[in-house]
Amino acid sequence: MKNRIASGFDFLAPFYDGLARLFIGKDIVNSQLYFLKSFKGCNHLLILGGGSGWILDFIGREFPDLKIDYIDISPMMINSARKKYGGNKNINFIQGSESNIPDRLYDCIITNFYLDMFHERSLKVVIQKIKRSLTENAFWVVTDFVNERRQHRIMLGWMYQFFQLIARIEATHLSDWQNQMVIAEYRIVESKNFKSGFIKSNLYQSGF
Repeated sequence: MKNRIASGFDFLAPFYDGLARLFIGKDIVNSQLYFLKSFKGCNHLLILGGGSGWILDFIGREFPDLKIDYIDISPMMINSARKKYGGNKNINFIQGSESNIPDRLYDCIITNFYLDMFHERSLKVVIQKIKRSLTENAFWVVTDFVNERRQHRIMLGWMYQFFQLIARIEATHLSDWQNQMVIAEYRIVESKNFKSGFIKSNLYQSGF
């Protein structure tokens, strides 16, 4: 399954960012940058599903000393990110998924448009696996789609059909990732909506 997903995102890699911005607009970028300011004082960042790596430019300028483990399932996405930012010795590029997280603890993490790839039954497992790699007070930024209006359901239906066809992702619909974060005992520190509420970026910390 993971090989098919990797091949699918390899196919999309040359035009993935442009396609996302064409479909969603500038909010696809702004939503992922909104909470970067919260990483001030952090030492080790984990990025899961980073794609082509465009966000590394913003992180590098804001936090030049931050150590980063950058994981994506697509070899072509990883190669693209490495070509642009491989000169930064603070970035460790890893081809894989949450199963390939290094054996260390992180005090900040980004999962932008990552949790939407999983069925509800496996999303809980994925979140718990990630949680084991985080310090007690780590900041976790989740930016993803929500399904709260009829127009959201229509757009998500198109998107899931597309990614099922191209990348054979596990999910056939959007799981309730916000509820799963609550179940995992994460509280929202701050939340921001984008694209008329279709995209939500949440800043989490563990505990209540």
